[in-house]
Amino acid sequence: MGYYPSMAWRHKLSPRHLETLKYFDQYDYPLTKDELEFWSGAKVRWLPKRPKLEKIRRLREKYSLLKWGIAYRQAARLAKLPLVAAIFVTGSLAMNNCKKSDDIDLMIITYPNTLWITRFLVNVYFLKYRRFPGAKTAPDKICTNLWLDTNNLVMHTHSLYTSHEILQAKCIFDRGGVQDQFLKQNAWVKDYLPNAYKKSFENLKFKNYKLIKNYKLKIINYILFYVQWLYMKPKMTTEKVGPGFAFFHPRK
Repeated sequence: MGYYPSMAWRHKLSPRHLETLKYFDQYDYPLTKDELEFWSGAKVRWLPKRPKLEKIRRLREKYSLLKWGIAYRQAARLAKLPLVAAIFVTGSLAMNNCKKSDDIDLMIITYPNTLWITRFLVNVYFLKYRRFPGAKTAPDKICTNLWLDTNNLVMHTHSLYTSHEILQAKCIFDRGGVQDQFLKQNAWVKDYLPNAYKKSFENLKFKNYKLIKNYKLKIINYILFYVQWLYMKPKMTTEKVGPGFAFFHPRK
């Protein structure tokens, strides 16, 4: 449970500030002044001390630091697969807000017509390191719960939560311009977080998108999609999958 802004100083902050603080309080995550300005787009001169939340944040930053090391090492292994176009860290680690028991969420973006080929290879390649379905906890294991190919970069669920997830995601591997394209194709997020969307384009390493297509792989991709879909079907609940995307734990 978050520690919501107290009445003593609530009236001193703008509605935009309060809404932003309330959102992050759901995750026990107190913002700094710079972070509050990034997400709300409004300047703030001061913030009150919030010792309980600040203590939680410092502890989780320590846990997150160790998990970042794992994420980068495993991303380097994944990047050896030529069909992987980009890798993003998502979820709590993207915000340095991990509990000790947390796994490491990755979004993997592949080239067109190769998503299910890549997923098959990753599941075999990462047998030792990945979180398996049904595991209640999997500390430090890799959870590839979001897959997209470069023809399916648009997130169709438009909400404040999805906007935050898109802009919080940290790209740790980009074969060339995928992060830039991902942001541009989800320009709808600026309706929710205009300042954060604008700021997210600063300091991108690659801005020229390299589109690579291999139509010879299309048939193999469809076959592996169908085989994996048949395997998953009896256990599926809210998962959303298709030839060019897979959302394994979507939040409505």
